Amino acid sequence: MIQGTKESKETTELAIIWKGAREHLRKLLNEGAFNQWITPVVPLSLNDGELRLGVSDELFQAWLQDNFGEMIKTAANAFTDKDVNVVYETGHMREDEAIEAPSRSTSNPKKRDRGNSSTKRKNKNLSIRHTFADFVVGPENEFAVAAAMSILKSDAPNHANPLFIYGGTGLGKTHILQAVANEAIALDQDTVVEYISCEEFLNLYIDSMLTKNHARFRNRFRKADYLLIDDIHFISKKPGLQEEFFNTFNKLHGDDKKILLTSDRRPSEINHLEDRLVSRFDSGLTVDIQPPGIETRLAVLRKKQETQLVKFDDETLFCIASNIRSNVRRLEGALARLLTHVSIKGGSLTLDDAERILAPMIEDESATPITIETIQKRVAEHFDVRVSDLTGPKRPRNIAVPRMMAMYFSRRMTDKSLPEIGVCFGRTHATVLHAVNTIGKKKSQDPGIKTTLSILERKLENEPKTN
Repeated sequence: MIQGTKESKETTELAIIWKGAREHLRKLLNEGAFNQWITPVVPLSLNDGELRLGVSDELFQAWLQDNFGEMIKTAANAFTDKDVNVVYETGHMREDEAIEAPSRSTSNPKKRDRGNSSTKRKNKNLSIRHTFADFVVGPENEFAVAAAMSILKSDAPNHANPLFIYGGTGLGKTHILQAVANEAIALDQDTVVEYISCEEFLNLYIDSMLTKNHARFRNRFRKADYLLIDDIHFISKKPGLQEEFFNTFNKLHGDDKKILLTSDRRPSEINHLEDRLVSRFDSGLTVDIQPPGIETRLAVLRKKQETQLVKFDDETLFCIASNIRSNVRRLEGALARLLTHVSIKGGSLTLDDAERILAPMIEDESATPITIETIQKRVAEHFDVRVSDLTGPKRPRNIAVPRMMAMYFSRRMTDKSLPEIGVCFGRTHATVLHAVNTIGKKKSQDPGIKTTLSILERKLENEPKTN
């Protein structure tokens, strides 16, 4: 009896929240986008702050999450007194939709051709929204995009194969990789495209060994016209997988097949990666993607507004772009927060209103002083050593250089004195000064050191802020 009452209450609460969220979203989206992407969603359950929504398939889910995920979550939270986390479950269709079973594609006619069943058949991991047309190009990523597009040409130069793209999280590496896959399939549906994350590549490799079906695994990837692997740095410390990938790489490269890889660091900085693989990766074209500047962030916001009924002026968009700098997802979250306010309160939105509504997010993005402890952790993670190694008595080069870099950043990015930094590293102030001067000199003389410092600096600057 008690359990039944609880379930009834949760069912009622689910209906209220989803009805309110739908009406809220209807006010924000144009009719076509709402009918195509919100109407088919099926509310399934609400348990322990988790709102589960049903969608038809993985492609629909990927598009919904990437384009309207933040907006849906914000809309749901507007009709409950607790923070709701939205999750999606495939294999569900509304009853009236199941009867008609209409085909679903994007509203762009050009995308409709690419979002067909062929793409799904070719690789279930691909999202139809990841195309070059949907990618916002700025000075921070334009070379990587141009390089990726160039390999789709039949006469693509060999020096761009393999193409190795590296950069921080949330900068668009996966989008570019999948855009190449989608474009390759659109150009020729007989093209064999293998897009996969390195983690999944590892899991398939292990399964093939356990099931004694390794030949099938090997043949699958060696028959590819395009091999695209995301986060290849996860191959680190896995000698068996490195051996397998090395042989697959050689086979594909020898047959002039296209190889595209992404990582959070350049090949020479992936720890425990065999030299022969570093050499293979460096034999092609290596390009990086930098965090987006304010112009690119503005372009992302304008692109996001294309499907939204409520439009904000450039002054409001500039307010978002200039204050929310960490990643695109937070940009979208800020936009969704303003849209929610307009939907619920009605009327227009002034710049003062926008700054007040976004105040918690802006405060979270503010430059909270970074700590020496955080610097030690991030440097240790990057070089795959322990923090205790940086603060301990050991002096080998694989520890000495990271330790000096950590001291260098501690001096540059904190207000701590040389003696205070020395205490944190178990060293004297003279040792810290020597480390700072040494790294400063190496930065101007050694391109590898300069690149490593740049990567670490971006990671530290984008460190999530805590109150």
